[in-house]
Amino acid sequence: MAVSRVDRTHLSHAVSVKLSQAIIAGEFKPGSKISEPTLSSMLGVSRAPIREALIELELRGLVEFDATGRTRVPVLTPKDIEEIYTVRLMIDPVAASLAARHAKAKTFAALEANIAATKAVKTLADVSRLDTEFHDQIIRATGNKRLWLCWNGLRDQVALWIAQMQLRHQAVTRRTKQSTAESHQQVLDAIRSGDEKKAATVARRHVEGWIEHIPTVDEA
Repeated sequence: MAVSRVDRTHLSHAVSVKLSQAIIAGEFKPGSKISEPTLSSMLGVSRAPIREALIELELRGLVEFDATGRTRVPVLTPKDIEEIYTVRLMIDPVAASLAARHAKAKTFAALEANIAATKAVKTLADVSRLDTEFHDQIIRATGNKRLWLCWNGLRDQVALWIAQMQLRHQAVTRRTKQSTAESHQQVLDAIRSGDEKKAATVARRHVEGWIEHIPTVDEA
């Protein structure tokens, strides 16, 4: 497992960062239990910062506690996935439209670099990570602090959504990396055109492309 020992400075934050990265990357599978003693031994820290980190991650939607206080990685239900999809349909087109108005050359360079990195990586976990970071860049480019707050509050759950949806996509198409890079290039080109309406339309189409991979209640 890629979770490694951490420095003793700002322990709870360091633990939180490492655990969130591991959960989103799929190193802790959905539904799996997270043992505080095991993490304490693995990371080389006491249980106190482990507990603090888990409480933070619960607020971010990356872990959940059962009635006995045990911790596990949440399983996104079809309803969860549908809700996140719905919110993305609201956020992404607005962000792309505002980015088309405000984005600078450095944003375009960062997005191009992200797409190039997506084409080069070897694992689906890295594709998912870069996918989330691509949308981070677009939100930042809007210059809208409130939109950033909305995104940041949901970001980790979106990252989980992307990771799980890409697993479903890969199982069907076997070309998730290529599809992600191609779709992101279309979004970037639309934003770079400066045409706000076009950027919103392409961004919405980008999100809608996932609809066929969203599980139904019958699949739960």
